[in-house]
Amino acid sequence: MNNLSEQILILDTTMRDGELVPGIKMSQAEKLRLAQLLEEAKVDIIEVSYPAKSQQDFDEIVAVSREIKNSIVCALSNLSVQEIERAATGLKSASRGRIHLYSNVNLAKKEPLKRQEALSMIQQGVTLARNYCDDIEWSAFDASRSDLDFLCRGIEMAINSGAKTINIPDSLGVLLPAEFAQLLEKIFTRVPNIDKSIVSVHCHDDCEQALLNSLIALEVGVRQIECSLNGLGARKGNANLKSVIKEIDQNPTYKTSVILEKIPPAEELVKQISASN
Repeated sequence: MNNLSEQILILDTTMRDGELVPGIKMSQAEKLRLAQLLEEAKVDIIEVSYPAKSQQDFDEIVAVSREIKNSIVCALSNLSVQEIERAATGLKSASRGRIHLYSNVNLAKKEPLKRQEALSMIQQGVTLARNYCDDIEWSAFDASRSDLDFLCRGIEMAINSGAKTINIPDSLGVLLPAEFAQLLEKIFTRVPNIDKSIVSVHCHDDCEQALLNSLIALEVGVRQIECSLNGLGARKGNANLKSVIKEIDQNPTYKTSVILEKIPPAEELVKQISASN
């Protein structure tokens, strides 16, 4: 492969987003084994759970943090002090930890006070999280249906507050590839400090465009893709991790650290978990 190929980071959200599928719940032992398999496959970031959601989710992030040494262990949190502190506590043992913050940016134009409050919460939340963890990701939930100007203001605020990764999700899977690319191009053009962060995408498959949306995002400048084993995730799922890697491996412009041949054992474990639920 071309030595000048640009590195694409892969975040696996099977254990967190996958549990949004009705009836799917993984045990701590299953998550620990799945994390080990993902680390063996050299997946960059493993999103394990939402520690504030339940004691089990908290215990899972603690267990995985103690075991995984090379991949980044990621915990999801909203912008509240309580959730951020819960995520930080769960990640204390992690060799490489990440707090993944999210907030809804789909606010109506007629709500200027709510918009200002939302920007303040982004600033406060990211700043607080940085006190606990150097690696902070911020997700603009429902970005694809949000007002572009406010979305860009939120992204700029998150970066200025210390977020190293900015995630632009197509949360409800509503955009076609050309539309998603256009949205991302506008973000790259309008946000003045966008080059200070890694831009990520998290695409859902409601319109069966998750894979194509993830790949076209790379052409715009995105350098992290969030995906899952077997495409497991809310509603119709996420971009399929193995499919993403296969496509990138065939493109000399990009490369990942993921070892394609080591993905099947992890996929098989997810199949077994899905079948048993």
